[in-house]
Amino acid sequence: MEEKVIFGTFEDVTFTDVSGEKISEVKTIAKIDTGAFSGVVHAEKIFEKDGILSFDLFGDEKLHFETQDFRFRNVRNTHGGVKKRFLVKFGILIEGKRFEALFGLDNRSEMKFEMLIGRAFLIKNNVLVDSCQKINLDEEWEQMGEKQ
Repeated sequence: MEEKVIFGTFEDVTFTDVSGEKISEVKTIAKIDTGAFSGVVHAEKIFEKDGILSFDLFGDEKLHFETQDFRFRNVRNTHGGVKKRFLVKFGILIEGKRFEALFGLDNRSEMKFEMLIGRAFLIKNNVLVDSCQKINLDEEWEQMGEKQ
């Protein structure tokens, strides 16, 4: 049986490639969201024309990418609405371990975390979530005035 990987509720993520193309390492903090099926990463200026998808990762023009290696799916939000989301394969590092996975692109500029990792990733990669790990990354503890 394959060894289990344990993540906390929040994890430091380093992006190493986009659609197989190596990039300078880019870092963010992801929320591990067992309530979401798929994962999503913040991007802006998401545009598809003539079979080429272009986007600015994390809304940064210096992290502008174009790829023909993408797909899309319809996703349902928490309010029941459906929208088309482009999916791109990213190479990432978490806890020093390398993963490849499809993540949806969406403008998350108004959201607390630039990246969510959902159940599909967790199941595929044999990941357990320990909510007691890395709680220092959750600002809501400070807002409550104490750690449980």
